[in-house]
Amino acid sequence: MKSIEELRRQRAEVNAQVQELAQLETENGELTAEQLEQFEQLAGQFDKITEQLTRAENVERMNATASTPVENYGNRSPAVHTKPELKQYTGAKVARMAMAVAAGKGDLQLAAKFATSEIGDADVSMAIETSAGSGGSLIPQNMHDEVIELLRPRTVVRGLGAQTMPLPNGNLSIPRMASGATSSYVGEGADVLASEGSTDDVALQAKTMITLVPFSNQLIGRAGFNVEQLFLNDMIASMAVREDKAFLRDDGTTDTPTGFAKICADEGRLVPWNSADASDMAAIDAYLDTLILTLMESDSLLLQPGWALSPRTYMKLFGLRDGNGNKVYPEMAQGELKGWPIKHTTTIPTNLDTSGDLDNDETEIFFADWNDVVIGESDMMTIDFSREATYKDASDNLVSAFSRNQSLLRVVKEHDVAFRHPEGLVLGTEVPW
Repeated sequence: MKSIEELRRQRAEVNAQVQELAQLETENGELTAEQLEQFEQLAGQFDKITEQLTRAENVERMNATASTPVENYGNRSPAVHTKPELKQYTGAKVARMAMAVAAGKGDLQLAAKFATSEIGDADVSMAIETSAGSGGSLIPQNMHDEVIELLRPRTVVRGLGAQTMPLPNGNLSIPRMASGATSSYVGEGADVLASEGSTDDVALQAKTMITLVPFSNQLIGRAGFNVEQLFLNDMIASMAVREDKAFLRDDGTTDTPTGFAKICADEGRLVPWNSADASDMAAIDAYLDTLILTLMESDSLLLQPGWALSPRTYMKLFGLRDGNGNKVYPEMAQGELKGWPIKHTTTIPTNLDTSGDLDNDETEIFFADWNDVVIGESDMMTIDFSREATYKDASDNLVSAFSRNQSLLRVVKEHDVAFRHPEGLVLGTEVPW
């Protein structure tokens, strides 16, 4: 007789195929004769497996009822080993799924068994069982949402208020107003020309981001909060850095998103630093006001304005003091600059040469109504495992996981970014401070 776990996995696979046929019928209105025949076969298999599963569960229950208690030895009772209650926190199930996939060495059946017996999380075990045959362990939508929630405070673009929308089938078109309707006054008996606003679409198309998390083989097969946190923190940190770089500075080539800087360059939304003295407090303050004014004069709604800077620029502004020794921007201690949220990230470089002066010490300041920024998220996210793969380390050196006694967990995620109204963006360039 097959094990209960195996029967449950087989029934979950049959159910997944039935749901696919049901979805096809919903979309097309009816099934073909071949699909109807397949549906009947799957229904029969589901019922047969259910009967086998019921018998297996009854056998296990009767065996437990008829079992003989363990005798005591002297005054000592037999030891009972219990696992501590699992800690529940955001991202826990994603981390446990990764630990189970690693322990199973890519075998999802073994991974599901590890999730049940060693980790003790039935939800993770079920998620792994139902994702068999998907080219990796498919992360369910509710667990995927936890990853997005963890990314929000770790990334500049998400943290400043960018909207998140689903990408059905990897694509989404968002309508926007391209030109507005006009209004005018008219005297009695005079004609007025009617005008209408015109619209166009902002298109999002899923781009694939792969995150590789090197993992010591000595930790594989171990369950616990500390191991979970190690993987989760490494994964989120890597995702956050790459996301910010893509959403802010990628140019849309080599299958990357088209970021903030590229859109500003194409739409003429650049404001270069215009003073020779990088230490002139008045010039710096006036420059920041110019960025704000540029956004205001473009009729931006300013629903969610905010600043994104390099750490160097952030600390320059944070440390500015007037002639009396008072801080020029004391509100930065509360995370604001001139009344709007401010964040810093190392993905904004400080070695640019936009002006052509060959100094290679320039950076950029991103100021926008982040409500106009839309991140499209695909519901497709998978975790896979390899012991033989190679990867590049922080110094861009090729590393063999096998030679370092490591394994690699690969997280595949799809998303894209779009900007509904370019007039809601402004990019400060050639900034030497």
